[in-house]
Amino acid sequence: MINRSAGPEIIRLIDMLSKLPGLGPRSARRATLHLLKKKDQLLTPLAAALADAAAKVQVCSTCGNFDTVNPCAVCAAPGRDNSVICAVEE
Repeated sequence: MINRSAGPEIIRLIDMLSKLPGLGPRSARRATLHLLKKKDQLLTPLAAALADAAAKVQVCSTCGNFDTVNPCAVCAAPGRDNSVICAVEE
C-alpha cells in the first residue's frame, strides 16, 4: 500500500525496496520511512555502499560467486585444488 501522495523519490524508493525478497509494500514503506528519518546514519551510507557495490562487484567467471576480482578470492586461492569440482544443487 504505497501512498501515492508522497513525492516521486519516496514512491520510487518504496517501489524499489518492495522488489527485495521478503519485503512487501508495507515493509518497504516502513523501511523507507526509517531510512529517511536516519538519513545521515543509514540512508547516505547505504546509498554509497550500493553505488560502490554496483560499480565494483562482478560475477566470477569460474564459479559464479560475487567478488570485486575475477576470478574470485576462492577460485584464486593458492591452496585450491583445481582438479576437484563441487556441484551444489540450488
